[in-house]
Amino acid sequence: MDKLTLRRIGWVGASLGLTSALVGCNNMQASSAAGETGGDSSSSAYLSTANGLSSMNGFNGANGLNSANGLNSANGVWGTNGLNSANGLGSINGFNSANGWKGSNGFGSANGWQAVNGLNSANGLNSANGFNSANGFNSANGASVTNGLNMANGLNSANGLNSANGYMTTEHGRMIVQYLARCALPSGQNLVKQDQYGTNFTFPGGIGLAPDYYTNGCGPDCAQALSSCMMAHINTSGTHIPLWMVSPDTNVGWGVSPAFPTREGTFFGQIMLTDQNNNLDAFYCNGPGADQNVVPGRLGANQGSVPYANAWPASAKMDGLCDTNHSTGGCTAHFTTDASGKQVEDGPSSCTLNGAVYDHPITVWRGATYQAEAAQGGAFLGSNGTGAGCTPGTSGCTWVPGGLGFNASNCTTPGANGCAIIVDSNNGMGKRVGYLTGGSKGLKFTGLTVANNGTNNLIVYYTDGDVPSTTRYLSFVVNGGSPQVKPFGGLVDWSHPRGAAISLSGFTAGSNNTLYVTADPNDGAPDLDWIEVVDSGSSVPSTGLCQPSLWNVTASVNSSSAGNVVNGNLTDRWTSGTNAAGAYIQIDFTGNVNLSTITLDNTQDGSTNDFPGKYSVFSSSDGVTFSSTAFTTGPGAPNHTIISFTQESVRAVRIANTAANSNGSWWSVGEIETDCNLSF
Repeated sequence: MDKLTLRRIGWVGASLGLTSALVGCNNMQASSAAGETGGDSSSSAYLSTANGLSSMNGFNGANGLNSANGLNSANGVWGTNGLNSANGLGSINGFNSANGWKGSNGFGSANGWQAVNGLNSANGLNSANGFNSANGFNSANGASVTNGLNMANGLNSANGLNSANGYMTTEHGRMIVQYLARCALPSGQNLVKQDQYGTNFTFPGGIGLAPDYYTNGCGPDCAQALSSCMMAHINTSGTHIPLWMVSPDTNVGWGVSPAFPTREGTFFGQIMLTDQNNNLDAFYCNGPGADQNVVPGRLGANQGSVPYANAWPASAKMDGLCDTNHSTGGCTAHFTTDASGKQVEDGPSSCTLNGAVYDHPITVWRGATYQAEAAQGGAFLGSNGTGAGCTPGTSGCTWVPGGLGFNASNCTTPGANGCAIIVDSNNGMGKRVGYLTGGSKGLKFTGLTVANNGTNNLIVYYTDGDVPSTTRYLSFVVNGGSPQVKPFGGLVDWSHPRGAAISLSGFTAGSNNTLYVTADPNDGAPDLDWIEVVDSGSSVPSTGLCQPSLWNVTASVNSSSAGNVVNGNLTDRWTSGTNAAGAYIQIDFTGNVNLSTITLDNTQDGSTNDFPGKYSVFSSSDGVTFSSTAFTTGPGAPNHTIISFTQESVRAVRIANTAANSNGSWWSVGEIETDCNLSF
């Protein structure tokens, strides 16, 4: 993938719902690099869960940067004992006071940085009441103890990101670190930190907005750039949404993409540091497309609690747009040349508000999104007026608006008189279409814009309250072609949509495509929320499948029989045909799933002693490239080899035999069983 795509196309997940700007990398890979110490290595759970950066334990929650114990709270950086308080960084004895950085005994004076009352003194930055002290930034309730983050030091240092407390000690906290590392560090650079138990976690870099933050402190410009990046990723609904990001910072850059036509908005300000009035200067402004095809959790929707505010709100009789000159400021537009040679605005190069200039804004573009409730309801009917025997794309089978009484709009009572709209307060009052039953009922989307002829990728956002092992199906008809049936796994949740990536053929480049989405005649259908056409080269986290018969299973040897391990028959098997180490078998779940156990069952295949001498399990986020370090290892056992580990979010796993069996038997597997689930 070229660098431009790598740095700009991302995904947004739950809570600080965050796009990773690094395509497809959604796991914290385990590490056991030379020089690391402590306990086991481990990957962490899926980044984008219900408790991400804007949730109960996240960036804006009960233990987050903007909460009761966080960066902006009563005991945090700007509170009673915090950074800007009586004993803090901006107070009488602090960073900005009579004896502080800018005071009479400040940074460059006789009693400055390393003096009696300065930055490193009794009342200064590293003292009893200062930045790194009992009441300051590194105190019991400050950002560097409860949450373990101290911006005065690099992320890789013990005093920059603490291992013993705060973010590194919980799964949700490590999600914050994951996003922070990706915003700050460049692709190819990893941040390796331990939790309180000595387990090593590797956080991959991605965008590279603040590479020096790895070893050095993060000053105001650095904090501003990271703030914009973090805010740009916030999604309070828990739903992954592909994004295209542009910025004056060179590691993001400028440009537009035909696959991302909606300019949602621009984010700027500070959520890492507070101003002199103890406030977060965190803002956004709307692009001209902020109110177009609004999706849950993003700008234009009912986001709920977020750490930013509209810089020019309607409540102050302003229009909220980035492109308007307001009495309190505005943004300076940047223009780029698109593929047709036309000059288009891709985002602001800076924004000014109340005299303060913000030079690190990030502008977000969303893809071509099509809401189910805005589509035309109907059904495919034959000449007899029913859907029986009617196969779309064949003679005599035509689409009839409102057919079988199915209407997708203008109704108030779902399920009554063909009404299919469901309004769900649990999904930010989002709407979805349900009751897709009866085989040929469904929706007609018109005017779909795609970038390429032939095959294109879609993200289908759906809800499904079934258990993960239960699969529902939808049938897709592109431009009148033959039906293409796709499976969707159970989510145990009817309220919060998840995205599943699919590929469909039959498109024509441009904006004149028609897509029919109907129930499959032979199976139940999930509820449909919206669809999004994405660039064919982009990769986003996609909900996988927990039905073994739908997994793609391959092996390093005898791959033709690899499917035997998921066919539900314990009496057949796959075998490596050798006792030597090196063989592996791997499972692609077609999208992301959660696992905490894998069992190799040999109880009924006549090979109870054909267990691995030692197993190693590797993860993959794309089904192609696997981690170089196993996230779990151990010895095999007769009958059942039960592999247990801290829950992993994976697209695929590779189970390798890394040591010969001491009894001389081949390595064989009768059936592979897991606790697969989709509850991200």
